[in-house]
Amino acid sequence: MLTLVTVPPGSFHRRLEDDRFQTVHITKTVAWQERPVTYGQYRTYLEAIGSGFDPVLEIWDGDWRPGPLFSQANIHGDDHPVVGVSFNDALGFIAWLSERDGRRYRLPTEAEYEYATRAACSCKLECAQSRVPRRTHEGRQWPGAFLASWQASDAKPNPLGLHALNGVLWQWCSDWYAPYPQANVEHDPQGPAARPESSHWKGRVLPAGRVIHGGSFSYPEWYGRCDNRHFSFATDRNVNVGFRVVHDID
Repeated sequence: MLTLVTVPPGSFHRRLEDDRFQTVHITKTVAWQERPVTYGQYRTYLEAIGSGFDPVLEIWDGDWRPGPLFSQANIHGDDHPVVGVSFNDALGFIAWLSERDGRRYRLPTEAEYEYATRAACSCKLECAQSRVPRRTHEGRQWPGAFLASWQASDAKPNPLGLHALNGVLWQWCSDWYAPYPQANVEHDPQGPAARPESSHWKGRVLPAGRVIHGGSFSYPEWYGRCDNRHFSFATDRNVNVGFRVVHDID
């Protein structure tokens, strides 16, 4: 069973690419998974569908390179967040879970994710959510840094009762990676409704990808800022990426 936390509607100021701020209103009450999907939960899904798939994950070592197998990365116990799950993998889990529970689960939107992280921080310039203990480069390696980051984040929830939104692992959002709408006010933004032709990422034009949020144990602290958005292909299976589910409350 999932442990869910109710997140009420509200508003926040989102920084746009040109450093203007946009008022974003979240108008729906949403039930959030208290913690990221665990390996135990994901393993139950794999067993239910009869999957023995054990892909090679990617790991960052100055550049992306082949890393451990999925089974080798997820060795820390059923209560730890699952890692190495692609966007497409996450959708498969969500479809199975929704049918099992009779509930329409989904990934959070990017706006919902930023809103949830800002429960602990109303700053605009320096994000308090990125103030986690500094680590050496060696200290950011798998698996020690992952375990330390998870234990610290699991010990203390944010004011909404959510754990591990920042600094543990990147987490999938439902949005395509695309420029924000330029309106001064947005209500429940969800990104492009259809796959864009491409995504512009760090000066490059890439095939369309998805948004991830939250930073991770393997990145410098500032990547965990509330307003920091990151890019990943929907098929990527990286050792520092997981997800959590939400559902709308009628």
